Amino acid sequence: MPCQFQATPSLIILLGLAASSLGIVVPREAIPCNFYLDALGLPDGMVRQDAIGQPRVGGSFPQNSYIIDSGTMKDSQGHTCIILENTSQLQCTQGVSGNIPFAFSDDFLVQYNQNSNWLACPATGPGADGSHNIYSDSKEDKTGCQAIQLRAGAFACTVLGRPDSSSVARDPASSTKTPSTPAATVSCPKDIGSGTFQYPHLIVPTSSESPETAFGNSYTAHISGTNDTLFNFDIPAVAPYLGTCSLVFQFPYSSDLAYPNQPDFYYSGIEQEVGSDGGLSFALLSGLATSGTTYKSTPAIASNYGKIQVFPGNNYTVASFPCKPGKTRTFSITSVGGVELDFFQDSRPDAIGPYIVPCA
Repeated sequence: MPCQFQATPSLIILLGLAASSLGIVVPREAIPCNFYLDALGLPDGMVRQDAIGQPRVGGSFPQNSYIIDSGTMKDSQGHTCIILENTSQLQCTQGVSGNIPFAFSDDFLVQYNQNSNWLACPATGPGADGSHNIYSDSKEDKTGCQAIQLRAGAFACTVLGRPDSSSVARDPASSTKTPSTPAATVSCPKDIGSGTFQYPHLIVPTSSESPETAFGNSYTAHISGTNDTLFNFDIPAVAPYLGTCSLVFQFPYSSDLAYPNQPDFYYSGIEQEVGSDGGLSFALLSGLATSGTTYKSTPAIASNYGKIQVFPGNNYTVASFPCKPGKTRTFSITSVGGVELDFFQDSRPDAIGPYIVPCA
């Protein structure tokens, strides 16, 4: 897709030459992916679903997964999710056709009719367990209801790739290093070859040269002396993500990347990296990134994993830590010594970039 990122002059020249000479366009992949939902607002938390197909915020019913394909949302039983005309309630039921188009926003908020605003209203009747039913914001009687948004995460795709969308913060002054998290004494994969992994569902480049500019969600990471990139991972609330996880970084050879008619990566080179004693610095942040995050509003560092010298043809285990199932975590990658690495990331097994893997 066209790059609107304000980066270093060398990167601008590189991208400009690639676009003009190759006619490269990186489209958003329209791939159906199962996902879980979390409510943002008050109340907040995971979205569950009762026995009659009513999605709910909170309560004691089990968590459910969903899928959006060609504008239709279905639950894990294959029941079509609709908004009931008489009550405006979100309901998943069998034997009906979708009555409203569903889609993702750039932040992977679930939208109906391009609207990401929902209502959470206290459940009543026999199923009243302290949970809240979910309604569109067109519900007439809003008594006791609270405004929420529904964020999709923990994607599991039927074929590897990123889900389609329709179209969060470090204070540089407070970025002091904190002790690295020690690796747990468990067996952790060093790559994503097993097929069980999480790839970032939000990639947000930032630039110290434009500290208050938000460049939005991207498929391309930009890391240099002036560019940092933030990566959001949604950790599933199910096995095998209940114990220890690892952050790994894959850096295959360019020839191992199978991206027909697409760029692979730009790397400033081994000599530059070794000569400057440089590398990539990885950190877990204390808050979450959004597509509106800027360099200035990037969250503070919670755990600094330090510098790793990365070279093509290698995979790296950055750190191991509790998975925090059901949560979203934001990691940053920054340059040390002026090392530059710009890459397109998706979820193919030979892809480049950071991934989360569960440990045994």
